[in-house]
Amino acid sequence: MTRHTTRTLPMLLACLCGLAAAGELNAKQKKLMAELRDCPFRIVFESHRDGNWDLYLMNADGSGLRNLTRTPDVQEMYPHASPDGTRLLFVAEQTKGGKRTHESYLMNLDGTGRRQIAKNARQPFWGPKGKRIGYVKAEKGSFSEAGRHNRGLYYLDLATGEQTRHPRNDVFNLLNPCWSSDGRWICATILGGMGFRDSIVVFEAHGTKVFELVRSHKPAKNVYQCRPDLSPDGRHVGWGKDDVDNHFGTGRRTMWVEVGDIDLTAPKVTLTNRRNVVTVKYPLETYHIEWSPDSRFIAYSQGERGKGRMGGSRPVIGRKAPGWDLWVVKPSEPEVAVQLTFDGQSNKEPDWVPAARPASKAGQ
Repeated sequence: MTRHTTRTLPMLLACLCGLAAAGELNAKQKKLMAELRDCPFRIVFESHRDGNWDLYLMNADGSGLRNLTRTPDVQEMYPHASPDGTRLLFVAEQTKGGKRTHESYLMNLDGTGRRQIAKNARQPFWGPKGKRIGYVKAEKGSFSEAGRHNRGLYYLDLATGEQTRHPRNDVFNLLNPCWSSDGRWICATILGGMGFRDSIVVFEAHGTKVFELVRSHKPAKNVYQCRPDLSPDGRHVGWGKDDVDNHFGTGRRTMWVEVGDIDLTAPKVTLTNRRNVVTVKYPLETYHIEWSPDSRFIAYSQGERGKGRMGGSRPVIGRKAPGWDLWVVKPSEPEVAVQLTFDGQSNKEPDWVPAARPASKAGQ
């Protein structure tokens, strides 16, 4: 992969925050990069290159980049790897009869075996054993770039094709839903559903209990927290945290990658030991937090906030984000992060690909 030497404003600011690009790494960052070179996992992500969204795969240290889709007439986004590391879920945007659509698809990791699994479906995610997937449907069947406009959480049994709906009928406006490793819980940001305004919640995958973990409205004091991800070991949650006191900013706005500890076996599920592991200053933003399969690393996207009315919408699925790249941090060593992509081609929505294991040993 070509690593550009041009130093943009975001990279300069990142260096001031202790996050350096390749060739400028301090001892701790060199150690982290060495760990990533030896890591058996890979990273898949969306990127807008040559006028089109495609899915790309690379090694954990950013090497070995390759395009998985190469479809100039279809926009592929929001990839999620199966627990056995052999398949990908993703969203495809197409224009048919002058109308734009979002559908959920499944394919093998090498790009073969592509098939549609759900119409008008967004944000597909894997069950812990790879037998089922979850997804949300766009509100009223209409097209919208905003990920929040969805009503209803659905499950699909990949073996039988059976589709079922979550038992609660007020599950809507979800962002980044993810399944817990024990299969009991879903964690997501919810914006106006299940009695919550802007909160990170966990709720039963097949029941009605719901617990608020983090709140973005009062009494959160102008801090917005969004797009959570549960660690595969079931012990932690990570998310993006935004100081919105000066949302359109003249320099005071700050964003973080924040994590907290969680006990999903407790009678009342709560977060403890909240701490920041990455800090960036305006105009930088951090989003799209994803834990590695061994719960040791977090991959995330980072870039400069755009200008104008739609400038704050760069994290939205399918919205171009010039200057955005992928980074990795090790939460056990806060503020030690390394940059993996350097071309700024709207590199977003990273997901870790587990090391593939033989089918006979794969989870169900």
